[in-house]
Amino acid sequence: MAKYQNIFVKIVTSWAIAIIISFLFISPATAITRNLQLRSATGYLVKATFSYDETKTPEIIAEQGKGKTNVLDSLRVSFYQPSGEIIETYENIVDGVATGTYFEFNFEPKTQKLLGNIDLGGEFSGEMYLKGDVNQELSLIEVAASGEEKVIDRMKAKS
Repeated sequence: MAKYQNIFVKIVTSWAIAIIISFLFISPATAITRNLQLRSATGYLVKATFSYDETKTPEIIAEQGKGKTNVLDSLRVSFYQPSGEIIETYENIVDGVATGTYFEFNFEPKTQKLLGNIDLGGEFSGEMYLKGDVNQELSLIEVAASGEEKVIDRMKAKS
């Protein structure tokens, strides 16, 4: 019986040492959070906060549509009145999953700038979103209860 106990103790000890050694070689993820702000000529403000694993970042972060994202772990966008009062906040990406069908986001980590097309915010009646080509013009759009989209303001991206 003592012989089996000694073997059992040796096996458990070996496993414990192996697990401890394996943790020494696992490098922790390096999560990075970025903040962007866009302000229209009339004073509307759009703030976006997003995060991603810096060790897995491509030259361009490009995300589109609903479902599992390629790079981003989270993205929150908030819209503010010219008075500074918050209009609404949307969680476009939560735990690496994009929630919006029309969602689109392109970002260059090296320059810290938005690129190409974006579509951030809400999608349904009573909601607001920011859409357009950052090299051209972005439109701040409100979706009426009827489903009709109304451009509230336009802005140039200066991330």
